[in-house]
Amino acid sequence: MHTEAKLIQGLKSPSTFFYRLGETEMVPRFGKRMTWLFVLSASVFGFLAFFGIGMDSLAKEATSLTPLEYELEKTMFFFGRLIAGLLYAALILFFSSLVFWTISDHGEYRKIVMVQGLTLLILLLEKLTFVPLSLFFSIEWYSSPFSLGVIAQSITSKSYVVYLLGAISLFKVWMIYLQYRGIKYLTRQKNWLIWLVIVLVNGLFWALNALLAYLDLSTLI
Repeated sequence: MHTEAKLIQGLKSPSTFFYRLGETEMVPRFGKRMTWLFVLSASVFGFLAFFGIGMDSLAKEATSLTPLEYELEKTMFFFGRLIAGLLYAALILFFSSLVFWTISDHGEYRKIVMVQGLTLLILLLEKLTFVPLSLFFSIEWYSSPFSLGVIAQSITSKSYVVYLLGAISLFKVWMIYLQYRGIKYLTRQKNWLIWLVIVLVNGLFWALNALLAYLDLSTLI
């Protein structure tokens, strides 16, 4: 069967998307969709860099650099973020899918990658919310009203804890919900095993993101 499952449809109607994905014998235009997702990820990262989001460490050095050196650093930062966007997409699409695939008795790897395509779209959408929050309200990503970072800052002064909880947001809840439904439909595994792997994989990404922020590096995840 060549029923096509469209990624955008997966955000609006997950049940239809997962049904079509499960029923199809192959994933049509898989390479084209992955290319589009990689380009989209790099574009979002570049968009954030264009507005200077994530350039805090560079801004601190501005006074010690000549105008030419500063512009060169900004250019390098921009292209660095484009590369980071590509690496980000690779991690979300292929590394995570590989872990989920290890518990699968029925799900094909490419179909699981498609589920992670939904995950990537949600994460990129969350990153776009950082633009108005930063430009109009000067709010850092970990202080987003959609995350637990605001609550964390009211109960602790430990930066790592704030960054870690700041990585957990309503977007991540939406993402995990779709991950569970998709992996459950494709793998037919037990609920406890699916939840265990989902929590471990996402927890690892959030912990790494918090560590990068704690070390004052540009956040990747």
